[in-house]
Amino acid sequence: MRAQIYRFWLIGSLIIAITTMLAADASLGAPAGFAPSGSPQTIGATPTVTQTSWTSVRGRSPFDRIGLHRLAAASSGGVPLVLYLPGTNMNGDLPLSDPRHWLPLYLAVNGADVWSMDYRTHFILPQTPQSDLSKLREWTDGLFVSDIGAAVDFVLATTGRSRLFIAGFSRGATFAYLYAAAHPEKVSGLVILDGFILRAGNMGGLEGQASRAYATDIGGRSLTYEKRKALLELVIRDPDAPAPIPKFHTARENLEHVLYESKGFGGHGGLANPLGGYSDAVTLARVLITYDRYWPAVQDGEDPLTPALSRRLAASKIPVLAFASTNIAPQWPAQVRSAASQTGGEPMVVVLSGWGHLDVLCGTHAQAQVYAPVLAWLRRHAVDEASGRAAASRAASAAAASQPAPTSQSTAR
Repeated sequence: MRAQIYRFWLIGSLIIAITTMLAADASLGAPAGFAPSGSPQTIGATPTVTQTSWTSVRGRSPFDRIGLHRLAAASSGGVPLVLYLPGTNMNGDLPLSDPRHWLPLYLAVNGADVWSMDYRTHFILPQTPQSDLSKLREWTDGLFVSDIGAAVDFVLATTGRSRLFIAGFSRGATFAYLYAAAHPEKVSGLVILDGFILRAGNMGGLEGQASRAYATDIGGRSLTYEKRKALLELVIRDPDAPAPIPKFHTARENLEHVLYESKGFGGHGGLANPLGGYSDAVTLARVLITYDRYWPAVQDGEDPLTPALSRRLAASKIPVLAFASTNIAPQWPAQVRSAASQTGGEPMVVVLSGWGHLDVLCGTHAQAQVYAPVLAWLRRHAVDEASGRAAASRAASAAAASQPAPTSQSTAR
């Protein structure tokens, strides 16, 4: 009797210990699944698109969260399946309801099943002081890629697919390449929007050194976070209102020059070129106001593409469609082209002369020269992949049918 009681006690203790260990793993960032966040939203496009959102806990701090937003039309066949990775300080929220100026919405309106990601940075309140951001020292490229891995696994499980396309803008392109290098079997193709594999020393004309602070701030010394927010709100509310800076006539003109002359992007339309007619100030303001304030400074000094990952990427033969602006720096298109070639395939690279960085994403000519080619490319590769799977299935069936039926002798033991 005592032995039986002891066994029950031992089993109970083991269950408690295992439960405790699993809980500890979850609190350290082990996949905890995605939970719905908010109610589905209807986007007034034609056809109607519904946005559904989820969040996932990835660690102990309140910042350690990631999110997903799904855009799909009711009549959509869900082909192709795309995960969109935003750029630095950006997130997966839908900033615009006009599919002519937002690629994920354009793709969803045209039948794709599109998911967009919120990085951990989206869950930091903008009023948080730098002194409370020490956690960001741990937010490396590798950590963000692991978050992307959790998002991909959820998307594939939810849709019942085995592979998807990944689209990345700016730093999102870096993450797209890094994830593809680590998990080529889950990636059907890459759509690269004005980005490449950011590595220490190859920032391609972007000024500035890695910050010694825990996080870089979207606001600057002259255009602080608060002033930036006020200007964007003014442009959205009344673009023809008097400019905050007296040398400009209107708020619209003020923002156009701030973006065109951004020193961090070369100072000549590198960030955006509204002065050349490649983007609209109000559209840009609606996109920029959704940016998250902070970004982990540690990522600016990393060299995340290890030799092993580089070899895996080169062996992947993943197809790539890339777009490159020209205004940031003379060598920028070459950086985009070089990165696109690292999957070992024959990439298609489109150079957009006179365009700024944001013009590729939400510019006045983006629908015709970026979105439509992306949609056609995705459809073509989705069909090719489906045809390849069908051919492989037929070959397997034919091979099985050609095998002789088992006999009693061949099955005997």
